[in-house]
Amino acid sequence: MHIVHTEADGGKGGQPLRIINESLGLIQRGHQVTILCPESAPLHALAQGAGLTVVTMPLRRKNLKNLQLLRHWLKQHRQTIDVINSHNSADTWLVALANLTLSNPVPLVRTRHASGVPRKNWTTRWLFRSACAHIVTTGEALRHQVADIGVPLAQSTSVPSGVDTQRFHPADKQDARAHCGLTQDDFWLGVVSHLRPNKGHSVLLRALAKIDNPRIKLAIVGEGPHKATLEQEIVALGLQQRVVMAGHRSDPERWFPAFDIALSPSHDMEGVPQGVLQSLASRIATIATDAGGTADAVINGKTGILIAQRDESTLQDAIVKLYDDADLREKLAQQGYDYLCAHFTRECMLDAMEKVFSDAAQRSKSR
Repeated sequence: MHIVHTEADGGKGGQPLRIINESLGLIQRGHQVTILCPESAPLHALAQGAGLTVVTMPLRRKNLKNLQLLRHWLKQHRQTIDVINSHNSADTWLVALANLTLSNPVPLVRTRHASGVPRKNWTTRWLFRSACAHIVTTGEALRHQVADIGVPLAQSTSVPSGVDTQRFHPADKQDARAHCGLTQDDFWLGVVSHLRPNKGHSVLLRALAKIDNPRIKLAIVGEGPHKATLEQEIVALGLQQRVVMAGHRSDPERWFPAFDIALSPSHDMEGVPQGVLQSLASRIATIATDAGGTADAVINGKTGILIAQRDESTLQDAIVKLYDDADLREKLAQQGYDYLCAHFTRECMLDAMEKVFSDAAQRSKSR
């Protein structure tokens, strides 16, 4: 199949990484992949850097000029394209409207990674139910959001972003700490994510400040617009000696094994966070909030500890509980790893997406 991905601008978080990871995997399976996005989107440079075919296309705004440019490209290449996978609202609308003007429309699959609740109006229902052949979400919670506006469950599939277990895997803790520059004898909490307010770092800092144990320290890996605020909060809470702001790291797989506990304190509406899946793949005990689709992977008391969002007291209690109980940490880490390997690997994701794309293309041909 020839799969074309469109993206208006998914920022620097998990969305472009999912598109790239999925594309590389499908190419390895013999498919052809092309990515259409604006040059300003982070995906553009990231995908080119990964060796993918990228076509510069202005998709950030729904206007006539952008619609005409996209329609011209689709008409030119229609005979070779089997399916389009859109990833943001603007590009989904542009593809849907371009399809209305083509004698042979391209099957459209929309992936919803994370966002607010879809609007309950006739235009959104038309877009999701009629213009799209299928809706993919990155977690069950997002899938039920789509069902609430009238999209039949049979027309949607939850496909969490799979982890590359060749890259993220268990490793020696001492070696990892030496690589990351973390002290060997302390108890390290770790969070790896983009630094945005809704990722919950501030809640985690307040919970840590309530734990009167200087051995319990925190490494925050990532960059983003919330960095300066977090640095101010660290000083205000007196945590300068207990928190490491590691910045962006190109090797997060080397950081997870250094942690005693990995955390996802998010209060974002997203699918299953990449950081959660990466920590499970690294066989690290995980504490996460019930944001978005996180509960698909973190089953409380079995694969990790699942807590309410924005609840620093419960987060504090969960950290202390795992600090005090090494056996429980090991049990949750192992069970989380086993569950991930069965349900959330890159191969699981590729199998599911291959089926979605193939079914959409086949239905189009049989019309």
